[in-house]
Amino acid sequence: MNELIINLLRYFSKFVGKAVLGKMFIQPATSRLTGYDSIKTEILAMGNDDVIPEIQKFILSMNENYVSEKIKNSNEFILFVEYGKMTVDPDSQNEVMQSLAVSVVHNLSKTNNDNLNEIILMNKCLEILDIIIRKMHEEQNELNYCANNELISFPAELQIVDPREFYGCGGWCAMFSNSNTTEK
Repeated sequence: MNELIINLLRYFSKFVGKAVLGKMFIQPATSRLTGYDSIKTEILAMGNDDVIPEIQKFILSMNENYVSEKIKNSNEFILFVEYGKMTVDPDSQNEVMQSLAVSVVHNLSKTNNDNLNEIILMNKCLEILDIIIRKMHEEQNELNYCANNELISFPAELQIVDPREFYGCGGWCAMFSNSNTTEK
């Protein structure tokens, strides 16, 4: 399967500023896997048209320990993309169906937040997530987008991210599938 997870990194990086992305690439040169430098260069060379300035941290992972380490003590809006189950059908036009969860969260455990501050943070998380979902829908409907791929299946399910279950961060999560064809 051709770079399905790497393509998620490429796609969702466009919503994140270069300074934030630059902080992600910290692997020492001596332990970088093949392709690391070219993917890093490609991502950092992308345009800024779709950057959402409020996003100050980006995590794409399914590794709970990594996610926990990166989220704890954060006090900014975080874009978190978690990939999950895939179904593969080589006889289908959309060969690979992939489950995704795209969340925008913010730390809610700060002791100086009253209820209104919390509501404003939760509303902003929803606004940012809505921008991302609408951009995915817009791009999917463009004429030059591959007819066999689907960035996002609708309806997308939106749900609350409970701070008790997500390291003190609350916000909103969109759960949906996307589909891809693979190179033969």
